[in-house]
Amino acid sequence: MAEEMTSKERFVNAIEMKDVDRMPYGYLWFGAGNAVLERMGASMSDVYYSAKGIARAQILAREMYHHDNVMSPWGCLLVEAEALGTRLNIKEERYPTIAEHPLSSARQYDKIDPRDIERSERVDTVARSIGMLKKELKDEVFITGSMLSPLMLAAQILEASNLCIEMLTEKESVHSLLERLTQSCILYADRMLEEGAHGIFVENGENTADLFSPDMAEEFILKYTKELYEHIQANGGYVISHNCAEHAFHEMELALEPDVLNFAFGNVKALGEQHGVECVKIHKKTGCGPRYCFKDLGRHDICLMGNINPNVFGDGSFNDIEHEVKSCMDGAPEKGFILSTGCEIPLNTPIEEMERVWQAIISCF
Repeated sequence: MAEEMTSKERFVNAIEMKDVDRMPYGYLWFGAGNAVLERMGASMSDVYYSAKGIARAQILAREMYHHDNVMSPWGCLLVEAEALGTRLNIKEERYPTIAEHPLSSARQYDKIDPRDIERSERVDTVARSIGMLKKELKDEVFITGSMLSPLMLAAQILEASNLCIEMLTEKESVHSLLERLTQSCILYADRMLEEGAHGIFVENGENTADLFSPDMAEEFILKYTKELYEHIQANGGYVISHNCAEHAFHEMELALEPDVLNFAFGNVKALGEQHGVECVKIHKKTGCGPRYCFKDLGRHDICLMGNINPNVFGDGSFNDIEHEVKSCMDGAPEKGFILSTGCEIPLNTPIEEMERVWQAIISCF
């Protein structure tokens, strides 16, 4: 066991497959955020479009929930899309939604100017919040920027069903669009890294059999997302690849060579068919349930981040929460693991449930 570490040291050591003083506890977006906003005396709309509000809320969330990282922006997936022309419906107490896409077809790809990222007030707000977090937290806490992979961003620029159709009928145009969006993503990642983010959390949830065949995913996801990941890593940032899809292409996620794979809800039946194992029977004590198994992913020597099921929050079932936490800790690799949920904890989760998570964690130390 290593000597006592700062949160950043703990997080980085786990990423680099080194010894830690205890298992790091990771926080995604703005989990259980309503309790934080209530303590601040603020609404979502008060703080989400304010650099100071984002930073204050993240710092307070960490004080309340005890995790080892902070993140900006939060669970809204529309920052880059807004910068590139997507019109939003702004909500008072929850994340914005899409009001109108800027493109009706991938053939209009030339309407996308990646440099709009640099001119965006919204992007500037997020970037300045990271700078504030860096100034306030010094080098004690791991600061995570959050963004979309290029194909995920395409689905916020062009209506998703149209995009899927045109991936079959307008391949050349879709590739031209993805080339521009990849450059947009790179510019956004650069701004967050320049402001002090230690790593970038990339939402890549479209890399899944729920939406595409493996061949389509490889054609439209792998090349562009790989370019983004390599750029982030070449510029000193760690890449946390997030994919919480039930039938995620985990092997393809690992082929992207992120520094961390954040996963959830994998398909144990499919795993058994692929590898000839009865996972639930073998690992019953480690809580695999219907989810993707740590034991298989761990062989790739990449830090894993997960895999508490966020669906156990919100109904007051403390026993289920404790079971999730302890099962994940019991099933985790000896090195290279960050305990977190597989996706965002619901905004309205009571603070008592979050406290139960922390109590379950520290009881295992």
